[in-house]
Amino acid sequence: MSALMLLASNGGSFLWSLISFALWIVIMVWIYNIAKRKGRHAIGWLILGFFFSIITLIVLLLLPSKTTTNELT
Repeated sequence: MSALMLLASNGGSFLWSLISFALWIVIMVWIYNIAKRKGRHAIGWLILGFFFSIITLIVLLLLPSKTTTNELT
């Protein structure tokens, strides 16, 4: 019985890891697309997002678009 519970707990851990990895990939794609749309350096933001994914996403969402910023000056 304990072997079955151990297998179930490992399966749950694997599933959680798989879901977390998929969510991380989605956030990376989202960061890349937002940076590109806002006229920012997409690869640079992607590298930053590799280390600080959620913080990078929030900062990038708060930054204005470079195209609108350049038009104002």
